Amino acid sequence: MGPVYRPEVDGLRALAVIPVVLFHAGFEWFSGGYVGVDVFFVISGYLITLIIINEQSQFRFSIVGFYERRARRILPALFLVILTCLPFAWWWMTPHHLKSFAQSIVATILFAPNVYFFLKSGYFEADADEKPLLHTWSLGVEEQYYIGFPWLVIGFWRFGPKVLGGVIAAMLLGSLVASELASRAYPLANFYLAPTRAWELALGSLVAIWSFYYYKFNALQQPKIHEGSRNVLAILGIAMICVPMFFYDKTTRFPGINTIPPTMGAALVILFAQSNTWVGRFLSLRWIVGIGLISYSIYLWHQPLFAFARQYSTGKPSPWFFAVFAALSIVCAYGTWRFVEKPFRDRQRFTRHQIFALSFGGSMFFCAVGLTGHYQEGLPGRLKPEVRQILNFGDQPETHTNGYPKSECFLSSGQGATAMGHCVDFETATGESVFLWGDSHAAQLYSGLSLALAGAGKFTYLTYGSCAPLIRIDRKSNNPCSEFNEVVVARIIRERPGRLIIAAVWGNYDWTQLASTLQVLKDAGITRIQVVGPVPRWNPSLPVVMARFGVGFAKVPVRTLLGLDPSTPLLDAKMQHFCLERGIDYISPYLLLCNAEGCMTRVGDNVDSMMQFDVSHLTKKGSEFLVPRFHALKEG
Repeated sequence: MGPVYRPEVDGLRALAVIPVVLFHAGFEWFSGGYVGVDVFFVISGYLITLIIINEQSQFRFSIVGFYERRARRILPALFLVILTCLPFAWWWMTPHHLKSFAQSIVATILFAPNVYFFLKSGYFEADADEKPLLHTWSLGVEEQYYIGFPWLVIGFWRFGPKVLGGVIAAMLLGSLVASELASRAYPLANFYLAPTRAWELALGSLVAIWSFYYYKFNALQQPKIHEGSRNVLAILGIAMICVPMFFYDKTTRFPGINTIPPTMGAALVILFAQSNTWVGRFLSLRWIVGIGLISYSIYLWHQPLFAFARQYSTGKPSPWFFAVFAALSIVCAYGTWRFVEKPFRDRQRFTRHQIFALSFGGSMFFCAVGLTGHYQEGLPGRLKPEVRQILNFGDQPETHTNGYPKSECFLSSGQGATAMGHCVDFETATGESVFLWGDSHAAQLYSGLSLALAGAGKFTYLTYGSCAPLIRIDRKSNNPCSEFNEVVVARIIRERPGRLIIAAVWGNYDWTQLASTLQVLKDAGITRIQVVGPVPRWNPSLPVVMARFGVGFAKVPVRTLLGLDPSTPLLDAKMQHFCLERGIDYISPYLLLCNAEGCMTRVGDNVDSMMQFDVSHLTKKGSEFLVPRFHALKEG
């Protein structure tokens, strides 16, 4: 006898996938929509464990059968999505991005995309939003969990449910503690890797074991708990899932302790939201169950659709633009579920032998495609030579480091303050001392500042990629970025530079927190502070925008409006007013580089004179062109 079908669990799947899609679409009120993935982990752990222990109790569980089910469930739809991505990647991706995409195909087929994206998560990698297979990291976590989990069940089955549950509980606790510790010291590893995510699946496994033995499995629909209590617990579960979706954001330390509410909420819903409860009746509504049934395909389709829309667009798409693509993902998902998922799960249509043969053949095909893209360096021959020259310059790793501080003065995500070097040029100079602090948009000013100062004064530069130069006095945050900022601020106060320059990708942060940071510095006697506003931002990147003119570099317009992000001048105006109110010097790169004809694309006729090499980061020539034009710097 198989598990009792529970439509409310499919409804919970719908509740998980919708916020994930809306979060990736950019709807700000779903700033914590990513927790839907964690709800999926709990559901997956619950369902898979329920199947395993049910079959094990009837002495008919087999490892081969288990992996056959996983292949039927995961691979056909995944293969279809990857296959559909290939022509769009060929038409629209730069060689660098196509090579990365090809690598991600191989990693996905090997069920290690989470490891790949962890290893490739450098600051100057392609924007996460433009990686078509980035979302497959969660599949990697699940499949890695299921490599060993069936063997664990088999190994401890003989000792009874309490021992098996105790072992899983110990694994859960160890993984949760590791996740919380890693969230402070190794945030990227914590996010992507299975050891710090396993506890979420293990929670679902414990729910399955409890359900199976406490409710005798087939009595699961009518647990011996008062209906009123079940209603309260199910509503509490829904609240624990939904509240983080609206109140968490990208700054929330995650996963770790902050992941407990949505995952425990999912567990409560599974345990107590039976069909005769309020929550159960809601989640069992036909349209909600329908979305839940196709939720896997929705999840597979939405990220590639969004990623290619971003790559093809010459402007920043609005959330409503993505709402249309979200709807399209549902249409694609229904077709995939109807014509791919359902047929391949039907053992009357596809035998075990056929499933394994198709899985092996498909895997070999996609690995061959991925390895070709990797070893052929993204197949640059498909592009015209003049286009290839522009894109190659933007893709070259040396372009990303030329003119930027050395690594110990430009830390990357996950590094602690102990990795920071002395980071001082012209230390013996007798003129005014200048101190540069911020993220990569501060680091991009290094070359220009070094040239402008030319030994006229001491120059200190401490920068950290993706780390806002903000003192977060309103919250406890023991992460490497906060530690770095504390050390930098202490050094600023100790050294009292004649000029402090602060720069960042302000649009990526809550830049209004700058007010408290500036006040702390002013109170400490730092009197001359200059805030550098946003530089022009291009969609999908300046090299791609230039390449779309289809002419040689020297013939590309010096200024263009094509691909400019319209939000940049609005942010620039807000920051200018913000600084004016507080008596802080404000420098506007946007006003220096842009006018009614557009923003500057190049400062010369050679390809190395491109202004920016990606979405927003200045090249060495761009930095050396912009910084000397800072009016306030000349006044110094």
